[in-house]
Amino acid sequence: MSLFPTARSVNWSWSAGLALLFLACAYLMKVLSVVDHNSTVFWMPNGVALAMVLTRSGAIWPGIIAGSFAAGLVLDQPVLVAAAIATGNAVEVYCAFSLIKLFDADFDSRFLRPRDFITLFLTANLSGVISAVSSSFALWYLGVVPTDNLAGNLLHWWQANVIGILVGTPFVLVWRQLPQGWFGHAKRGFETHSYILLSFMVPAALFMDFFRGVFGAVAPEYWMFLLIFWGAFRFGRHGVLLLLVIVASVGYIGIDLGSGYFAKHQQAGMQSFWYYLLVTAIAGILMALMLSAREQTEEALRLKTEELDTYFNNALDLFSIADLQGHFRKLNARWQQILGYSLAELTGKPFLEFVHPDDIPATRDAMARLSAAIPVNDFVNRYRHRDGSWRWIQWNSIAKDGLIYAAARDITEQKAAEDELRLAALVYQNSSEGMMITDEHDRIISINQAFTDCTGYTLPEVLGKNPRILNSGRQSPAFYQAMWQVLSSTGSWQGEIYNRRKNSEIYVEWVVINTIFNPDGSVHRRVAQFSDVTEKKKSEELIWFQANYDPLTHLPNRRLFIDRLQQELIKVERDHQTLGLLFVDLDRFKEVNDGLGHSMGDELLIQVAKRLCACVRRSDTVARLGGDEFTVIISELDDDIYAETIARNILDALSQPFTLGSSVAYVSASIGIAFSPTDASQVEDLIRFADQAMYAAKNKGRNLYCHFTPDMQQHVEKHIHIAGELRAALAGKQFAVYYQPIVDLTRQDRVVKAEALIRWIHPIQGMIMPIEFITIAEETGVINDIGDWIFKEAAQQAKQWQQDYLSHFQISVNKSPSQFHTQDLVHSDWTDYLQQLDMPSDSIVVEITEGLLLDDSHNVAKKLLHFKENGIQVAIDDFGTGYSALAYLKKFHIEYLKIDQSFTQNLAPGSSDLALCEAIIVMAHKLGIKVIAEGIETQQQRDFLAQAGCDYGQGYLFAKPMPACEFEGLLTAQQAVES
Repeated sequence: MSLFPTARSVNWSWSAGLALLFLACAYLMKVLSVVDHNSTVFWMPNGVALAMVLTRSGAIWPGIIAGSFAAGLVLDQPVLVAAAIATGNAVEVYCAFSLIKLFDADFDSRFLRPRDFITLFLTANLSGVISAVSSSFALWYLGVVPTDNLAGNLLHWWQANVIGILVGTPFVLVWRQLPQGWFGHAKRGFETHSYILLSFMVPAALFMDFFRGVFGAVAPEYWMFLLIFWGAFRFGRHGVLLLLVIVASVGYIGIDLGSGYFAKHQQAGMQSFWYYLLVTAIAGILMALMLSAREQTEEALRLKTEELDTYFNNALDLFSIADLQGHFRKLNARWQQILGYSLAELTGKPFLEFVHPDDIPATRDAMARLSAAIPVNDFVNRYRHRDGSWRWIQWNSIAKDGLIYAAARDITEQKAAEDELRLAALVYQNSSEGMMITDEHDRIISINQAFTDCTGYTLPEVLGKNPRILNSGRQSPAFYQAMWQVLSSTGSWQGEIYNRRKNSEIYVEWVVINTIFNPDGSVHRRVAQFSDVTEKKKSEELIWFQANYDPLTHLPNRRLFIDRLQQELIKVERDHQTLGLLFVDLDRFKEVNDGLGHSMGDELLIQVAKRLCACVRRSDTVARLGGDEFTVIISELDDDIYAETIARNILDALSQPFTLGSSVAYVSASIGIAFSPTDASQVEDLIRFADQAMYAAKNKGRNLYCHFTPDMQQHVEKHIHIAGELRAALAGKQFAVYYQPIVDLTRQDRVVKAEALIRWIHPIQGMIMPIEFITIAEETGVINDIGDWIFKEAAQQAKQWQQDYLSHFQISVNKSPSQFHTQDLVHSDWTDYLQQLDMPSDSIVVEITEGLLLDDSHNVAKKLLHFKENGIQVAIDDFGTGYSALAYLKKFHIEYLKIDQSFTQNLAPGSSDLALCEAIIVMAHKLGIKVIAEGIETQQQRDFLAQAGCDYGQGYLFAKPMPACEFEGLLTAQQAVES
């Protein structure tokens, strides 16, 4: 690998950033340097550059050279000196990089290990010589440094590079990730602030004689080492490196000012300070790294040991370690539970002592296989329990390093279950429900296991007792009287009863009671068979809740809201009341949801629901329809003013800040209000009208409320009607293209261009202007077909007028942002169509809004660049009315800026509009962009713009938009005058 990679591999963006950073650091070093700001033993830029080389892919050596060269010029160095030093700095950094890779191929740029610092220390000492020698001899050769000062200059240069790399490189590598937990809680935050404060105070006392009284008799020199220890132990690498940078900066300032411990003689003090800083850096960084490495190792070992011990001691299975002679070495607690022996009684004993005599031969054979390093799996034998019974144990074992590691499982119950499976199956089949039998005096004489499982009572606890011991008290005496009346008359009863378990927990059971009579008709036995339906009841309640309530806010959902609204409307009609419906939609909720996350968005909705409920009466209904839409049903209204009062209260409540975790969010609401029976008497109509009123509130600026008016419904109906007729209009050839001239202000207002403008010639309504249907066309997607049709019409017209009048005549076509987002191939279709017509690509100018340039969409950039590559020119329409990023004007090769008519209409000498127009024109011309002024209606406006250097004009002063036939007459007349 070459020292300086080829230009193809250069990371130019990072090189540029590094150049600026290098220059800034160099200037700071100049400020901090001593001896007439020409000498320093701390040169941080090379350390910063080395850190960036270690962390960034691609070569960035041009940034080092450029930054160093610029720094030399800023430091008033001759050009040749600056060039030599810049080259030396770049070579030093890349030599340092190569040495690091040579010394330690696994060098960790996160700077976590002591060996990384040792590698960096060796590298700094060796690579620092390169820059020192090359730069010093360059200065000597050029006569800047005398021969007798050459050795001192070499030393200073080497010292500066060494400290710069030892401190600067780790600082950037470590601080590129901010420390965690410095301000995690109050106590830790206080410690952090104290450390940072002392990191400034102690160096200020040591190097600038500030705060010396604070430290008393203890010299600040010793406090510095206490700070180093404190930083290493409590704040790790971040704390130590932060302190070192502060010490270096404050120290040089102190020396320069002639203050502090090292300032008695600047040169000698500077050398002493270099050794002080070197020792401090080595001690602090190594201490922090060793502590960090030790903590990481200990923590990893502790966690792993704890994990294994926890798993070993708490496993439900049996784990053991034995030697090859069969003596237990270690067992987990499960053995004590299974065999009844303590672990002390088992440890050290040969396990053959506990094996069933019939299983000893097979066990010895298994041990022989383990001795031969053959794993033994699924081996089963019997072990003696302390009470003399035998437990069936299933083993998986493996031998390693002279020990047998075994995992086993108690399968005694499994064995017993296999023997009793058939019998138990019959019993369980008939005892899946709880059963209780009472005698003729209603005393319990028998229960089954299901009864015990359900109630917690065993047979001895309930034998001879009345079933009233289960009474929960949830049902009245009248309920039981009715039950006994039916039971006595019919002999059976069934229903739901709330009973109480032994642990006092209430449960619901479905019980069927049947009576067994004696031959004489008297009661012999009563049999109660029941099942616990508590969870079923809970599930039913949960299902009902989920079907009717929003699970997030616990407000009624759309289903329950509509049901309640229907009931309220019935009351309105029956009792001649008035009902108000508020449709509430949050403003800017999506910003909170996207910016803070969906969990914070959910929390916001919960808080909104609470605030809405606090604004209404308990008799009113607040519901969440979905997303950020809420509704409020206000019943029994005396007048409309109360609904408005509630709406204002809601707006005030929602305008208050929301605390979401550690963040604070602000939202507002738009509210639509509709009344019944005034506005509507049907559910769907009332909801629709309130929704329309809400959108009217949004269109008026949000954070307000609006009443429904019939005009809103008419507007919606008109919107739907236009949307339905748009496609038919295109197929029925109801659209026409009008052309408005664009004149050359520098050539006596000669018509050289035109803007294509669509008009809808409706067969019934007559001409409909674009403002009435373009937005609807964008919403419905018809704009794509309309835009293509306008383009082809304009292209054909441009070809004809180029042939008949002006060979370079251009027509501008407006392209909607929707077309950029929805049409994938339209840009290719347009260029292909121009080629079919055999027309120059610049015959058509595509007009876009300036806001489109800021769109990060890949489709937008791709299409604009396609136009640029294929010669189709682009104009920014209504320039100055939106947000502009000037960089995009060059990126997308914009040819024209069209000054919006809001600037041209009020032009006057000395006016701000004139100043803005002049500024736009000058800026555009500097960028090589032509300017077209729109909306010119007076000769004075035209003259002001022409004097300002505007290239083209458009407006009623020259002509209104007109059909193609009239436009041809205009061109014919112009041609006649020119000839």
